[in-house]
Amino acid sequence: MRQFLLSMACFAFVFAALGAGQVGTDAFAKDIILVFCGGWCASQLIRGFEYFKKHVICVLQAYFIGILCCALLLFIVGWMVFLPEEYEHLGHALVLAATFTTNFGLVFFPIGAGMRFDGLFDHLWIPALIAQCAVILSVLFWLFSQKQKHLLTALISLAGVSLVLSLIDSPMVQILPIGGLWAFLFGTIPFIISNRFRILECATLIGVGIVISGILVITVAGDTLLARALVAMGLAFLYLGSRPRTSVPAITDLRRRWFGMVLHTFLWSVPLTQLNAALNLTGGAQSNFIPLIVPCLLFSIFSWMVWQHFQQRSGSKPIVISAVIAAVLFINGLIGLTTQGSQLRFPDSAQAYIHALHSKEPSFTCPRATDGPLAGLEVCKLGPDGPPKVLVWGDHQLDAIRSGFAEAARRVQVPTLLIAQPNCIPLGDLQSRFPASSAVSGQGCDQQSAQILQALAHLPSIRQVTLVADWAYYLEVADAELFNRPKVRLGPLDGSPFDVTRQADYVADAAKSTLQSLVTRGLRVSVLKQVPTHPRFDAELAARASLPGAGLYIGMPELSTSVSLGDAKLRNAPIDKVFKGFAATGHMTYVDTWGAFCSSTRCDVRGGLSSDYITSTRLSPSGALALAPILANDLKRATTHVPYRRILDS
Repeated sequence: MRQFLLSMACFAFVFAALGAGQVGTDAFAKDIILVFCGGWCASQLIRGFEYFKKHVICVLQAYFIGILCCALLLFIVGWMVFLPEEYEHLGHALVLAATFTTNFGLVFFPIGAGMRFDGLFDHLWIPALIAQCAVILSVLFWLFSQKQKHLLTALISLAGVSLVLSLIDSPMVQILPIGGLWAFLFGTIPFIISNRFRILECATLIGVGIVISGILVITVAGDTLLARALVAMGLAFLYLGSRPRTSVPAITDLRRRWFGMVLHTFLWSVPLTQLNAALNLTGGAQSNFIPLIVPCLLFSIFSWMVWQHFQQRSGSKPIVISAVIAAVLFINGLIGLTTQGSQLRFPDSAQAYIHALHSKEPSFTCPRATDGPLAGLEVCKLGPDGPPKVLVWGDHQLDAIRSGFAEAARRVQVPTLLIAQPNCIPLGDLQSRFPASSAVSGQGCDQQSAQILQALAHLPSIRQVTLVADWAYYLEVADAELFNRPKVRLGPLDGSPFDVTRQADYVADAAKSTLQSLVTRGLRVSVLKQVPTHPRFDAELAARASLPGAGLYIGMPELSTSVSLGDAKLRNAPIDKVFKGFAATGHMTYVDTWGAFCSSTRCDVRGGLSSDYITSTRLSPSGALALAPILANDLKRATTHVPYRRILDS
């Protein structure tokens, strides 16, 4: 029985590490770990605080030595493949790991950079949660050690409150003690009861009955909280029933060594898995974990042997060793935070790409309008105060060059409104359908477009509308991006079935309808010509390709930082075909942006100390600022344009 429960705990560690406390199997795995750890802590506390302290120090030593070995490997590998920002996040993770606060870091100090090697130590939220629950239990046990009835009442009350709060589906609840304490205390309570009442003889029978009840509930109602609670309590009684009647030191030492092996395997599994996935740039075969089994076991055995060496040293003080290793981890974490892995390992040519990545602006942070015709939309106000004269409407391309428009509006002192939403084409009379993997619906794009077009009639100060978009994305221009993105499907509003082969026609028809509608209202219209595309460029990969360990990456593409002017024009021809005809008839102004990035023969991704591009089509802030003079000239025209609709209205 005890060996079976140990095996179950081992599997639960792996599932919970990969699942990060979500519902379903991962939640059950987390509960199982907490139940067994709660039972183990209670078992040691019942034997006395000195006995408990001795075993806790042993666990801490195994944990810190395992983390130290993992950190050493990651620092070595990181020197060859990490970007500076990822080194900083590694230091952040080590500081949290050394202080058992990883779960608090995930909730209150999340890292949202989305870089390849972030989150290598995120799985340590499980040991952190266990340690915090153990501290709570130890304090309660110390306060009520002489009053078993009061202790039992306090544990049951806390477990009940935590169980109810765990119904809240929030990371703050799921991975903090507020929602995880109940499972830990469920493992504790049977041991406390057995210390006061004679239930040890029938604990196994009770556990079997409760577990069967939990399985029946799962069969009938699914993995509900009631089922999780029943399974947790049943396993707690099974663990109590497997408790040996007498202590055998040799068996205790053997179990300790096996526990150390499980812990070290757990510590190594997730970092190695994430390293394997992050080094594979092609994105294929990332779920094949078989090649990782051998290195994981080898590294686990190595760190386990280091721990055993310290364990068996005669005359050594375990608490001192644990404290020293924890301090080393903490100091290494601070060094990683402050130095970012030392950017000296990057050649000068790579600094431009690193600078571009570090200077990325937060996306879509405009305040939401609460009143007026644009209420509910995120609207940025640029330039001086006063009634807006220009409305700039776009998608993620507009968000990328927001700083350029801000500088342009400041230069020419034109009050400007900016509205941008990712993957939403700034045209009317279209339906948008996002990929199934998207978390939002294309209906939001359609509603925004309709609201903007209707709102213009109620914004009499607006004289000009400027459209900015990733036109190559919507027109499905071939080979415009280094990595193809999931497509947004566009279609007519008349309810006819979408024809994916006619998407370019749909966009052209919508552009014609939208431009005519705006011009009819007396507005000046300009369309920003999309910047030249660089199909063989990505700033992140360009920086990684310059690292000493670039050869470790699987599928590193051949990159290029320039493209011939002829190729760029040929690739942009489908977009020009849509808008140049309207410009020739006077419906709009086609604002040429290429002068900022192209010479008479080629177009480059950088024109200064920083890369002007982040991806094949998306500009960095420096690229956006390079457009400021061109944008300023376009905005300035709004000051001389007099909409004829004002005369008609009067």
